[in-house]
Amino acid sequence: MWRKILFNAQNVLQQQQQTLQFKSQTVRQLAAKAAAPKPMQLEQLHIEEAIKLEPALAIYTPDIWQRAHETFQNHGLETVSFLRIVTGNPAVLKRTPERLINSLELWRACQFGEHLLHLLLTKYPELLDVSDAHQLLSLSAYLKSRLTNNKNVWKLLMNSPDLLAQPEHTIEQKLNYMFDIMRIEVPEIVKSAALSLSFEELRCRHTFLFRLGLFKPRALKADPNEPTTNNRLYQITDTSEKSFATKICHVTLPEYEAFKELFARELERKTRKPKDEDEFSDEEDA
Repeated sequence: MWRKILFNAQNVLQQQQQTLQFKSQTVRQLAAKAAAPKPMQLEQLHIEEAIKLEPALAIYTPDIWQRAHETFQNHGLETVSFLRIVTGNPAVLKRTPERLINSLELWRACQFGEHLLHLLLTKYPELLDVSDAHQLLSLSAYLKSRLTNNKNVWKLLMNSPDLLAQPEHTIEQKLNYMFDIMRIEVPEIVKSAALSLSFEELRCRHTFLFRLGLFKPRALKADPNEPTTNNRLYQITDTSEKSFATKICHVTLPEYEAFKELFARELERKTRKPKDEDEFSDEEDA
């Protein structure tokens, strides 16, 4: 009898514990839902503030605003991001939901992940104008092959969105120069806007530093984590000519401009010399 009572009591306690656990879990879930911020809705005040920033938005009706906002929100972009996008690229508002979705899906194919993709499109809304899937995916695949992963491609685009307008052979020329001549590693390249410079400007800045004794390439088998006295790549490339000359090279701007002119002549002579030799050889053969 006592065993039966004890057994029943244990069952009751277990049931009570399970009930308490269920209630506790339910309360936590409800609390989490209550604490989670609700998506911000688009209000007339938001529209008015956006128009102040970009008057071109004034031609669109509230219905068009709401339609575009709903499309972006359904794809994970918050109201704040939406407002940044339309003030940066007003033409986005007049596009149909289908066209907006196609643009988002095109960029999703680059596999940056939703969060990183939203950061990229919010920073550069003009990227939503890209419509050539073959060009974008080919560029993304090429950059991934050189930079090891999609996140590095994303970092590069965050610093140099104009890569989409550059021919692949131009990008390759600059990457080869940084890898083979300057001996810069991937992490340093993707943290800079070096690829936004022309190849000629990149080569000129590096050569000037090298001839001043202010840039020494790493040994081929050197540890990439080993400290170096060289300036970081972004310090060399992500700056005006004046800042580059005075702060990085410690010379005056006119001195750097004079070097640029002399260096251009030097390269021209080197280019012309083989042609002259070929012409002389042809004359001898004749």
